[in-house]
Amino acid sequence: MPNSNFDNIVATTLKKYFDPGGKAVDNIFKRSAALDWLKNSAKLDAQGGATAVAPIQYAANGSFQYYSDYDALTPIHGEQIVTAAEFQWKQAAIFVPMSGMEAAKNSGDRAIINLLKTKIENAERTAAEAFETAFLTLDGTTASGKAWGGLPLLVGDQTSSITTVGGINCTTDAFWRSPTTPALTTYSLTAHSNAYNSVSWPGDMCDFEITTQALWEKYEAALQPLQRFTDPKTAEAGFSNLIHRGAKVVWSDLMPATFWYFLNSRHVSLAVLDGNWMKFRGFIEPFDRDAKYGLITNYGTFITNERRKLCKRLWN
Repeated sequence: MPNSNFDNIVATTLKKYFDPGGKAVDNIFKRSAALDWLKNSAKLDAQGGATAVAPIQYAANGSFQYYSDYDALTPIHGEQIVTAAEFQWKQAAIFVPMSGMEAAKNSGDRAIINLLKTKIENAERTAAEAFETAFLTLDGTTASGKAWGGLPLLVGDQTSSITTVGGINCTTDAFWRSPTTPALTTYSLTAHSNAYNSVSWPGDMCDFEITTQALWEKYEAALQPLQRFTDPKTAEAGFSNLIHRGAKVVWSDLMPATFWYFLNSRHVSLAVLDGNWMKFRGFIEPFDRDAKYGLITNYGTFITNERRKLCKRLWN
């Protein structure tokens, strides 16, 4: 006979952990500096609809005018100053497995909870690494196009392998290009400042930089002791960081060698299909297995609304 007590506790616990607002949602984003930044600075962008939409202001409003007394004020009819990038929703899933033997051996409430905690932690760690990998290294073409596209897709110009991003072709639309990535060169503080300046405007500055451990340590070594400032919130979350002109600088062991990204939390986000992020879908019980699998699904995609405020540098 099925262990109804086991089934009820497992289902209730998984639903509690993986539904919106559950602990697993927070825990996954706490496992990497990049994901922590996406959630707490860039913020999750909950949307509905057929695609994830990023509104874009690509031109100045030409109707601004000076006038005096009774001068006629003339609007510009049909002026196009706003458009939108549309990103296709992507899906990802992970299972929390439970064999029949595990259910039989862990029939007490406390034993069930302890077993689940271990399996949930494993699912959290696995999902976090997969999402961080996608954000830092994938362009959305792997896994037959099912993989999520991260910074290699969002940051690029007309020379990139993918020129149409969010439905906009940067070959013809110059506003949709990141600053061109120069050839590989030796890291220097001067080059670092130049890259930062290329994506920073007054009131709209680069606020997050991510690179490799080797390059992060090179930056650290280049600073004078009195210049080594850190962001206390990022440090409190457990991530080594330094400050570069107000931007948090962190490293990840998943970053490709020589890469350094300059990002802005106003222009990069993780869009999630409302009500479908870390969603517990119930159990799947294969007819030929003495086991059941709790299914967790995610619908979302990484998006940008201004590629020219993002850039990449290649240093050694």
